[in-house]
Amino acid sequence: MNNKKIISAVLLVSDGPVDHIYFENLLQVNNEELLKIIAEINQDFTHAEIGFYIKHDNLKCDIVTKSEISDFLTEVKPPPILRGLSTPALETLAIIAYEQPVTKMKISEIRGVESESSIKTLESRGLIDKAGELDVPGNPILYTTTELFLQKIDLSSINNLPTIGEYFDSSEEE
Repeated sequence: MNNKKIISAVLLVSDGPVDHIYFENLLQVNNEELLKIIAEINQDFTHAEIGFYIKHDNLKCDIVTKSEISDFLTEVKPPPILRGLSTPALETLAIIAYEQPVTKMKISEIRGVESESSIKTLESRGLIDKAGELDVPGNPILYTTTELFLQKIDLSSINNLPTIGEYFDSSEEE
C-alpha cells in the first residue's frame, strides 16, 4: 500500500498528533524517509489546493488547517458527531448498539442510572432514533442506532460490531 495514503489517512482519523516512531515502525522507514514522505504529501496537498497540511517537527506530526482559511472554518464548522460525547453518552450508545431495539428503561437498568439526557444527546446528533414502541402496557419507545452511526464507526451493518470482550486478553481476567 502507498505510504502517503497510509500517513494521510491515519492523521486524518487520529484525535491529535501522531509520534514519528509510530509511522517509522508501521511503514518500516527511518525518520529521514518519513520526513521526505510528509514533504511529498504536503506538496500534493498544495497542488490539489487542499485546505490543510501536515504540520510536523522531528517527533510528531498532525493534519492542521491552513492559516488562510482557519478564521472561515470557525464560522462554518459543523458540530462534531462523535467527538465530545460524554462517558455516559458513549455507554448509552454502546448499550443501544448491542441491545437494539431497546427501551429507555432497559438502558437505564443496564447502566444503573437514568439515561434520559444521554438519549437526547444521541438523538440530537443523529446517532440513534426511535424505532417504534414495545407492545406492552405504557408502550415504551424502542431505540436503535442509525445509518449515520454505522458510517461514523465505519461498519456496513450492525452485525459487524465486534463481539463484546473481543479486544480483551482472557489471561487478564481473574
